[in-house]
Amino acid sequence: MSPVTAIRLIFFMDGLIIAKWLPHLPDIQAHLGLDVGQLGLALAALPLGIMSSLPLIGTFVISRFSERAAIRVTFLWLALTSTLPGLAWDFPSFAIALFFYGSGIAGVEVAMNATADAVESRVGRRIMSSCHGLWSVGNLIGAALGSLALSLHLDAIVTLIVAAPILMALAYASTGRLGHSPISSEPGPALALPDFPLLVLCLLPFCACVLEGAMADWAAVYLRIEHGAQAALTGAGFGVFAAVMAATRLTGDRLVDRVGPVFIAHCCGVSGVLGLLVIWVAPGVWPALVGFALMGFAASLIFPISVTAAARQSGRSAAMNVASLSLICFSGYVIGPPVVGLIADLVGLRNALACLIPFALGVLLLAPRLQPRAAVTGTATAQGSTHLDHWRASSS
Repeated sequence: MSPVTAIRLIFFMDGLIIAKWLPHLPDIQAHLGLDVGQLGLALAALPLGIMSSLPLIGTFVISRFSERAAIRVTFLWLALTSTLPGLAWDFPSFAIALFFYGSGIAGVEVAMNATADAVESRVGRRIMSSCHGLWSVGNLIGAALGSLALSLHLDAIVTLIVAAPILMALAYASTGRLGHSPISSEPGPALALPDFPLLVLCLLPFCACVLEGAMADWAAVYLRIEHGAQAALTGAGFGVFAAVMAATRLTGDRLVDRVGPVFIAHCCGVSGVLGLLVIWVAPGVWPALVGFALMGFAASLIFPISVTAAARQSGRSAAMNVASLSLICFSGYVIGPPVVGLIADLVGLRNALACLIPFALGVLLLAPRLQPRAAVTGTATAQGSTHLDHWRASSS
């Protein structure tokens, strides 16, 4: 298995393991007796776990482990912690389970994105968007498997425990051809905090992550509460969202090369505004799915093109910049779920989702931050950028 295929498979499995429990969320909510506000607060524990872990990943994992070892170690922890939400018995235990689950997501997030950037530099062509596309395909299949489990009346803990060892074995087997030296040989600070130029860039994917997190956490609940969707359809909203996101990302590398990242970001912002408006006024399940499809495009390419832009910024290693970007972006997941839940307690879930329109407008306003810059970090990255420029020229 080539390094490109290996890292793409890791993205796919990460997306699957994250999404497979989401269709179970309404049933977990009912089992634990949580109202909408409590569910929103509990869901905030997951990105809090991510954010608490991200500042340390660059120093204690990325600079000490090879590409292969970093992904194997972090994926093992992710697989183990992914079973915890199904074991919760009340609100506090559910929140704690999601916090540890978030720490597992954080490790794989940085390891696989930093590795994808390193592989992209070595092969001399864009792969970041297609990697994230396969992550979205994993989301789609994970949501479908979760919906299938619901239709078969399987508890969440059954599907979570069965999937974990299978995914661990696949992750271990697929990483043999990845690099054996540390992902980043450059020492970095203990906390992967962004400098000001990177912070401004991070605000763009931050807005997209607020939208993506809200769709992931509330799509099933929205269809159940607002439109009375039955069990087999509760995962349809997130499924459509993930399907459109996956299709866009799989073609995104060439699309970005043809029309540029700024134009793509503007299109994503417009799609986000339209999608939230459709979800707000939708009279039933099927019109609402159109809104989720628009949101899938809105959230599709912002993060992968922002990862590439951050990795190419000067001053620190690509791995540290990716960790910084992830720290800011996942704070969007912290803000999204509880804000939607708290507003939903006051005005209903439909109106609460409409209140996210300013974040879609933020994508529009911040799109120029993706304008390519010449600064590059490190010899390998500089060589990768040269290869990418040559590849763009030859393919246009």
